[in-house]
Amino acid sequence: MSSRKVIMFETNEIPFRVFDDYAQKRPDSHLAKLMAASKQMSTVCEDQIELDPWISWPTLHRGVIDEQHQIVHLGQSLDFADENYPPIWRILADHGVSVGVMGSLHSSSVPVKLDNYSFYVPDFFANESFTHPADLAAFQDFNLVMTRRSARNVDTGLPMKSAGEFLKFYATHGASPSTIATTAKAIIAERRQPHLRCRRRSIQPLLSLDLFLHLMKREQPDFATLYTNHVAAAMHRYWAAAYPDDPDGTVMPAQWCRQFEDEILYAMDCLDLMLGRLMKFARRNDTKLVVCSSMGQAAHKSEETTGFVTIVDLNQFMGRMGLSPTDWTERHAMVPCVSVTVDPEKADEFEARLRSISCNGQPMVFDKREIEPISYDRTGDSFHLFVYFERYAGALTAEVAGEPTAFESLGWGFHEHQDNIDCTGRHTPHGLLLTYDPAVSKSADSGRSAISTVDIAPALLSHFNVPIPDYMQDPDPGILDPATVGTTIVVRAEGGGVEQPVKRQPVG
Repeated sequence: MSSRKVIMFETNEIPFRVFDDYAQKRPDSHLAKLMAASKQMSTVCEDQIELDPWISWPTLHRGVIDEQHQIVHLGQSLDFADENYPPIWRILADHGVSVGVMGSLHSSSVPVKLDNYSFYVPDFFANESFTHPADLAAFQDFNLVMTRRSARNVDTGLPMKSAGEFLKFYATHGASPSTIATTAKAIIAERRQPHLRCRRRSIQPLLSLDLFLHLMKREQPDFATLYTNHVAAAMHRYWAAAYPDDPDGTVMPAQWCRQFEDEILYAMDCLDLMLGRLMKFARRNDTKLVVCSSMGQAAHKSEETTGFVTIVDLNQFMGRMGLSPTDWTERHAMVPCVSVTVDPEKADEFEARLRSISCNGQPMVFDKREIEPISYDRTGDSFHLFVYFERYAGALTAEVAGEPTAFESLGWGFHEHQDNIDCTGRHTPHGLLLTYDPAVSKSADSGRSAISTVDIAPALLSHFNVPIPDYMQDPDPGILDPATVGTTIVVRAEGGGVEQPVKRQPVG
């Protein structure tokens, strides 16, 4: 096994454009220094079903595209994928590598054996507040409550009980002056300008970093992951404010753009704080730092909007579908998506009821993708529901089995867009990979070779001298070595709009 430890910092959906823009605006930033010293590679997500982070991260973690791992929704069963294409942390742990996991998507599927896990904190969509070691429970309890209270819009309230338990925990588990100061400044700023409550999304990962570094020092794992979504959340909402001149982008009122023009920059400032502390840790502990995104974002054409119609009362909806509370269990997903598991004896009947729903002549359709305005997917007794009527102007009724049904009776209602926008940044296949090695003063590779995200998992396995499964691509060990010049591993197809992934022949 390699003696060089690795931290994989998963910066969700950030493209090089945002990194380059930030480094230009902040030439003395930690990110600018990181980019100058790192090997930089452009990553391409080759997923075929859909471009979503809960699909693209499993592709990166498992070394196969979506058509193989079959993970397409939050909250779905991972039994098939875990048995056939386990995530990188599980393969490493099974081969004796000590591992730490902090919030990586789909880590809510907890390994049966935790022998080689130094720490394990599942993602924010976990159904239960599990942590390993158990003394991290106060952090995860608070994390899950805050995430669910701010599922689409930021909730400025605090759950007092879990907040109190967290503060006692935080005082002895990594509390840092920089995070406390940044949090205090953000709260003061939002008191003066309420629209800045959106910045709370950027504070939560700073708390996660404090705990992560505390655990890294205490447990010293060979490989560890840390996930953040806060820059992606800002890009989705405020791309049009930061980049108003992008062709085919969303045109928003000038006042809105002035109000939110610095929100991506603020999110990146918080990311820069994180990068600075991670780089410092890497230098002091002879550790490689790998910064990656499983895909990216770019401008998206949308319009100003106040909200949408979706499922707002899941209990009411499931009751209207003929199920009692004991017949189903919610599996947490991202608004407006809903995932549920249903009693196997009731699953077919439930699906038949779903198929009978229509609204304004548009039926509920079955598809792995989320098809507007109403669709669902099914895997065994697991269902993924998607109800999303943007700018709805029709009668507040739908049909269930041909019977007119009021939205309220169906558990449907209006969900506000807090900042009068749905999405001005869209998913693209193009992400990034930076490899920083404190033992290498400057990367030998000044270009940005293109690689597929499926090449990252085998490269990590190769780094730790762990056998590569037959279903993965042959690794290029140079991916994680800044001292070598990279080579292009995957070639993209020409196409209009977002470049389309080239099909790889399945391996194994």
